[in-house]
Amino acid sequence: MNDQWYFAYGSNLSRRQMEQRTGPIREARQARLDGYRLAFNKRGSDGTGKANIVPDGGATVWGIVYLCRPDALREMDEHEGVAGGHYARYGIRIRLDDGDELDAVTYVAGKAFIDDSLTPSARYLATILDGARQHLLPDDYIRSIEALARPRSASDVQRTA
Repeated sequence: MNDQWYFAYGSNLSRRQMEQRTGPIREARQARLDGYRLAFNKRGSDGTGKANIVPDGGATVWGIVYLCRPDALREMDEHEGVAGGHYARYGIRIRLDDGDELDAVTYVAGKAFIDDSLTPSARYLATILDGARQHLLPDDYIRSIEALARPRSASDVQRTA
């Protein structure tokens, strides 16, 4: 099996976290996934919202693609809870900042773990934002992550359900 690009959009934007999980990063590039939006609707083991991507024709998710060895992706599968259905690994097509496209893999939350009423913990959100800033993701996108992470009222949750 050959190396693959892995598209990170949540806490794995953090270079430090990725290196702890997969070892030294050989190559990382800014990228975007069109036709999806970011959500914090994956229920974590701590009861808070974790990052997920949801199909949305008019939206874009910014992130980083890391070049990963097969053993690094197996490590990622463990960290993302693939065996327990927390996330599943999916093939996607991403666009690099220079306009080129690449085939990559990413993780999408399992249906049994989706809860649209969740918000992320402050620590988890800080990890995402630090990674986004570290990789120089667009400022307006970073602000949209901060806005998305704010607790919503009960009426907001009912309107989106």
